[in-house]
Amino acid sequence: MKQTFTPIRIFLTILFLCILFELIIYGELSFYHTTNLTFYGAALFLILGLFGATLSSGFFDFFNYSMRKAAFNIRKGRNSDEELHVKPLSKVVGKGYHFF
Repeated sequence: MKQTFTPIRIFLTILFLCILFELIIYGELSFYHTTNLTFYGAALFLILGLFGATLSSGFFDFFNYSMRKAAFNIRKGRNSDEELHVKPLSKVVGKGYHFF
């Protein structure tokens, strides 16, 4: 039987790890420490999700294309007859950020 990572399983695992970490560090369970520790985990997922959403929206596609074109021209020479084919950054990222 294959184990799948569902959001509820990941949430429960992170909550269990936070409570275990709290018991090791503080030696007691308190609402204050539990909310602080779970916020750190949530903040990590929030930052990763927002970063992925920003990249996949196409916001940095022109900047990425410009930098690759400049590097291509430096490597091949200014008057290169070769064509530069760059996949947009939003297509490279895909939809993997939906998980976060």
